[in-house]
Amino acid sequence: MREIYPLIIGGMSFGALSPNMWEGLQMGVAYLNEELGMPVRMSTGEGGCPPRLLRSPFLKYVILQIASGYFGWDEIIHAIPEMVEDPCAIEIKYGQGAKPGDGGLLMWHKVNQLIAAIRGVPPGVSLPSPPTHQTQYSIEESVAKMIQSMYMAWGFRVPVYPKISATSTAMAVLNNLTRNPYAAGLAIDGEDGGTGAAYNVSMDHMGHPIATNIRDGYLNLVKVGMQNEIPLFAGGGVGKSGNLAANAAALIMLGASGVQTGKYIMQAAAGCLGSEHDRCNICNIGRCPRGITSQDPRLYRRLDVEKVAERVVDVFLAFDMELKKIVAPLGRSTSLPIGMSDALGISDYQAAQRLQIKYVI
Repeated sequence: MREIYPLIIGGMSFGALSPNMWEGLQMGVAYLNEELGMPVRMSTGEGGCPPRLLRSPFLKYVILQIASGYFGWDEIIHAIPEMVEDPCAIEIKYGQGAKPGDGGLLMWHKVNQLIAAIRGVPPGVSLPSPPTHQTQYSIEESVAKMIQSMYMAWGFRVPVYPKISATSTAMAVLNNLTRNPYAAGLAIDGEDGGTGAAYNVSMDHMGHPIATNIRDGYLNLVKVGMQNEIPLFAGGGVGKSGNLAANAAALIMLGASGVQTGKYIMQAAAGCLGSEHDRCNICNIGRCPRGITSQDPRLYRRLDVEKVAERVVDVFLAFDMELKKIVAPLGRSTSLPIGMSDALGISDYQAAQRLQIKYVI
């Protein structure tokens, strides 16, 4: 898990995103790996992925996500004998920062014949995911059983890790992972994540700041001497103010081994019209004027697949340069300053105390 690039494209499903947007992201990721040697990875989000990708050598750049709806996983399991490459990892989603305690929902407007076929459902019906994995009694049992099951499915070759919402109980999940010999990491999604498909009440009033959860998690791992055993991945509003590299560097210094970003990629690579102050908020009904989150061919044909791929590459090259400018003066030109909190300072006294970093005036 430490050998991948520290900026990961977070889970945005084939269904939530249009075919052109999804293909553009995959093309950009493939180019970064194949031509530029940058080990960038992308999560599929919930809903499976196109059958041709499952049987493609580019699957090794993909993190397959399984969530409480299990959409698309019949196709994935059946394709395992025909896979020419293993996926990069398996991400088990228990929650996301934009809506902790809520399940997902792909509205019927977006469930066309293609999406329905991939997800194994009838077309034209809304697809809700339960807020919990219904087959398990508790999150402790669920995490343990699902991690081991996913490892066994791929012959213990593919790392498996859970993704949870940033909450006051996140440390309980992490503490359980420290006792699980198969846990490959933990992704925590903070309150500032989510696209226009997330509920306003969740976006505005729910969740937990990612910085404090990551810091608490890293310090807990330090106490038990496992900070090099379970990498933490931070998500939720990374880059929302445009300072992607600075946000990522700060979270890494607080203890993250990498960061996930989704909404920023939509904005930077495809010109999403929504912002933190003026939300478009129609991702869920498939009327995206840019064609980013639409399943209507009249809309998503506006989006040039190759342009999206080019912009994804540009984003990562720019991020790479900016991140190096930040971490090289710390003497970390070849490794990440994970947990190097003495390089951080903040002018908010209460925040400095909470994060156990320097207070600067």
